Amino acid sequence: MDYLSTKQVAELKGCKERYIQKLCKDGKIEAIQVTSSKDRMKYLIPVSALSEDLQAKYYKHKRTEAGIAPEKNESENSSETAFKYRLKGVSKAFEEFSDTERMKIKFWIDLLNEWQAERSRRKDKTEFDKIFVAHQKYIHPEIEISTDILYRKYAAYKNKCYGDLLDKRGGWNRGKSKLEDDSIIWQNFLSVYLNQSKPNIALCYRMVTAYIAEEHPELVEEIPSVSSFRRKIETLPFAVLDYSHNGEKAMRDHCTPSAIRDKSDIYANDGWVMDNYTFDVIVKQDDNSKKTRRLYITTVLDVKSNVLVGWNITESPDSNSTLDALYFAILRYGIPKRLYFDNGREFTTLDIAGEKRNRKVAKNKKGDIPLTIAEKLGIELIFAKVTNAQAKVVERIHRVIKEQYCTAQYGYCGGNVVERPEILKTNIKNGTVETEAELRRTFADFADNIYNVQPYGSSEAKYKNMPLCDVWNASIKETEFRKAKKDVLNLLMMRNAGFQTIKKNGVFIWYHNEKIWYYDKNITWKHIGEKVCVRYDRNNPSEVRLYDKDDRYLFSWHCADWLMLKYFSASEEELAELGRGKADVDRQIKARAKELKGNGVLTPKSGLEYIASQNTGKFNIQQPKNITIVTANEEPEERMAAGAENIVIDRKKMIKNAEMRKK
Repeated sequence: MDYLSTKQVAELKGCKERYIQKLCKDGKIEAIQVTSSKDRMKYLIPVSALSEDLQAKYYKHKRTEAGIAPEKNESENSSETAFKYRLKGVSKAFEEFSDTERMKIKFWIDLLNEWQAERSRRKDKTEFDKIFVAHQKYIHPEIEISTDILYRKYAAYKNKCYGDLLDKRGGWNRGKSKLEDDSIIWQNFLSVYLNQSKPNIALCYRMVTAYIAEEHPELVEEIPSVSSFRRKIETLPFAVLDYSHNGEKAMRDHCTPSAIRDKSDIYANDGWVMDNYTFDVIVKQDDNSKKTRRLYITTVLDVKSNVLVGWNITESPDSNSTLDALYFAILRYGIPKRLYFDNGREFTTLDIAGEKRNRKVAKNKKGDIPLTIAEKLGIELIFAKVTNAQAKVVERIHRVIKEQYCTAQYGYCGGNVVERPEILKTNIKNGTVETEAELRRTFADFADNIYNVQPYGSSEAKYKNMPLCDVWNASIKETEFRKAKKDVLNLLMMRNAGFQTIKKNGVFIWYHNEKIWYYDKNITWKHIGEKVCVRYDRNNPSEVRLYDKDDRYLFSWHCADWLMLKYFSASEEELAELGRGKADVDRQIKARAKELKGNGVLTPKSGLEYIASQNTGKFNIQQPKNITIVTANEEPEERMAAGAENIVIDRKKMIKNAEMRKK
């Protein structure tokens, strides 16, 4: 802000300096008090405190002193035409401009905001606009400004056309390229170039040239050389190129930020991560077999140390494989506090996850689910968010297994056709690929003697270059170590078939899509209709254990093989065994009924007689004194229809005719 002395203001106003000093002293004019170099108090008056005429006079005087050309005369209706000005610019985000352009845009935005803020306090706004322009020409002689320019730039600013705030003198296309981002030529070139087939630039150039010649012949002369396209491509973001050429997964792997997880506040066994992986190895069943296949592995990784604590190699990655891998890991490394799963069905079964799983639970089962295996072991379950499986660190060990173990096998087949080695067919034909037993043995050797002893390379510097197993050993000493004996662990990790009502055939489980019934001839019939929880050993379903709602053990029942017969081909011995079993149960039920009756002689018939004799004489009906006699009114006279007075009705004849019709 410019400040004037009382002498300067007096010269502008054409009066004495003492008069201006008195106005300042009386507070009739805005001023500040300062101390001069001679320790004398004096007043300084801001230019904005002067009248609009004095301000214009002051700035005109200053422009003359500076040798700046006088302000151009503008028409009286310039403000009206300026506000009616239609913007031709395209709305463009502020961030899309270069640093130099941003600085220029910011200058104009600040200037426009200053102008509007001061303008809102003035009565004669049109006159103030001229004063403001004169002031800006004085303090910024390098810019071209007028009220018309001010109005146009303000309209551009309000419509977010920031490009119109820039000085475009020197030609309408100064600094522009024929391959502007919004040009038809460039956009059609990108539509064929940004493709996962990764077409050649020269070929795309020929395609665009042919298209423009056919559809937009007026633009043929504007097509630059292929070198211009190559240079323009270099300005495209790498992320856009990666996504367009290599797909969404590549873009997420290379360009999307990932979480940096801090492990300093967790310890060994605080969390394990589980997942399944398909071995990139073709194996045969045994040495004499020619049939080959690929196996799966369920891996369990400790988050703190990255140690592979457990695994299970299986034909199919189901919930049994999940529990087998967890059982093996717990036997070796104790019980973890948390398990991190994805949302696969092998991890979200009812007896593992219960209601915490991200799957629908039937309404009749909500709130009526037995204790899960995780709850019995005291393990907290965490499920990965959908589309966020990359958060599982166990994915990294699968890459290590592929790169370090699978590639060393004769049956290595790669993750796709491109990775498949040519020698694989020869190895399969010669029978040199590994057997299933050999794969299980060599992988166990790789897991403990190669992977688990490799140097630690995660985020904690204090464990740097220590073997992974030593990191686990060092960390577990600082926290609680929970362990269960083998027989107790077997009991805690029994599969859970859920609550069910005991039926006449006992209870059942589904095992490999087959319904198996369990029955005890001496007990089952006594508890038909009771609700129990059924648990079984996943590796030996010959017996089930029954628990009540409070998880108290009740019975152990064996598989009822004698109840399961072939529909048409049941043998006579099987039918006889079924008959003997049913007869045995019948005898027990009858004997128990007889035992419960004891020496009782009462029958239903004699029981009714006892009740009747006990109530003899109690039946007595007495009429009250307030009796109302009900009488019948005389029958009303028959009313005949109009005109029917002379009609004779012969009832006998009518009856006779009715009897004839019945015959």
